[in-house]
Amino acid sequence: MSRSRFATYGLPAIAIVALAGGIVSISRQQVQHPLLEPATPPPSSPVIAGTIGAVGLVESASQEIGIPAAVAGPVAAVKVVPGQKVRVGDVLFVIDDRQNRADLAVQQANLDSARARLGEAEAAAADQADQVARAEHLSRIAGNTAISDDTLLRRRFAAREADAHVISARADVAAAQATVASSQTTLERMTVRAPIDGTVLQVNVRIGEYAPAEQLSTPLIVMGLLTPLHIRTDIDETDVPRFDPHAEAWASPRGAADKRVKLTLAWVEPLVVPKVSLTGAGTERVDTRVLRVVYAFDPKELAAYPGQQMDVFVALPHAAGGG
Repeated sequence: MSRSRFATYGLPAIAIVALAGGIVSISRQQVQHPLLEPATPPPSSPVIAGTIGAVGLVESASQEIGIPAAVAGPVAAVKVVPGQKVRVGDVLFVIDDRQNRADLAVQQANLDSARARLGEAEAAAADQADQVARAEHLSRIAGNTAISDDTLLRRRFAAREADAHVISARADVAAAQATVASSQTTLERMTVRAPIDGTVLQVNVRIGEYAPAEQLSTPLIVMGLLTPLHIRTDIDETDVPRFDPHAEAWASPRGAADKRVKLTLAWVEPLVVPKVSLTGAGTERVDTRVLRVVYAFDPKELAAYPGQQMDVFVALPHAAGGG
């Protein structure tokens, strides 16, 4: 074979054989990974064939109540722990009130002083009224020979002035009483109490910390009513035409599709709103709008916690009655 024919046919053939050998060698060296089953099976409805699937968020029946401090100050005592059941009026935490109690003692003393001045003014007014009565009586009996008109007039003016002092003293007493009542109210507000019967869900305050008197992004105490529990469900706007609020509904915890609980309709918020709680899925549309439906269930039938996500399934009208 001439050198030209070898270059034309031999070299390409050798290259093709080398390429094929490389491909075979690489394919043999690659590790074949077996297909793995997902750790958590995707949401499905084992109860009803035809359903609307949605994502729900567990919340307390009262919704989560963030408890702030009504009066700013350092925390003197925390009386509850997470999970503790409380009744309305039970103490949650206490703000240091030593300065306020000292101020109240001063204001109480001022009130006592104002009451004493009122007593003096009332006694003086009674004395002036008695003198006017005696002068008028003498004037009727003996005329101007016993008491002059000028003296009688001056006594009447003195009596009116004494009455004015009584009115002023009563106003001072009322003002002092209002100050004391205001301080007592402030003292009462420094002891933060439970607004409802419920369960303490979160405690974000510690003894010695300064508690500001404002609504915080993270409340000092979070509590709610856990019987029953509610599930706030977002029905996609594309499913709204098929949604029947009276249809049967079930929920399953994320990661436990085999567990389910039957739901009872609490209410429907009749306003389609933009979806604000994204699922993180790659196909999530930020322009999705949803109808919010709130269902209720007994936590004795399925253990759940406020803030937990659930898969909710609502039967389609033609499939109602299944399960």
